[in-house]
Amino acid sequence: MAVACKVCSLTTNFAENQLVTCHGEKCDVIVHQGCYGVTQVPTHEWYCDKCKADVADTEGKCQLCPMEGGPLKSCGDGAWAHVVCALYIPEVTFGNNETMEPILTSAIPGDRFRKVVLFYSIYINLRFCSL
Repeated sequence: MAVACKVCSLTTNFAENQLVTCHGEKCDVIVHQGCYGVTQVPTHEWYCDKCKADVADTEGKCQLCPMEGGPLKSCGDGAWAHVVCALYIPEVTFGNNETMEPILTSAIPGDRFRKVVLFYSIYINLRFCSL
C-alpha cells in the first residue's frame, strides 16, 4: 500500500516535491516538502516541527479543530495548528509562506473562531457516527 501525504493525500513522490517521513518515536507524519514547508530534501533523519520541539501529544493539539496528531505547525505562541486547517480557513495566514510557519490565527474574529471549532466538532462526530 502506497503512503500518502497527510496534507494533500497524494501518494506520488515528485522529484521536486518529495514525500518526507518524520522519524519521531510515535509520529506518523508523512508529507510532501511543499505541503509542509520543507525547503530542502533531508539528507538525514527528518523530524516534523512538533517532534523537533519535543512537544507531548497532550500539548500539541490543533487550535483550529478537535483532531489530534498529524502535520502540525507552531502558531508562535505555544499553540499548534494543522497545515490543512490553516489552508482552509481564509483568515489564517503563514508568517513565512515558504516554510509555512508560524501559522497566524489572530485575524480570525472571536465569534468566527468558535464557529470554526464547532464546525469541525460536528463534522467529525457525523463522519464517525455514519461509519
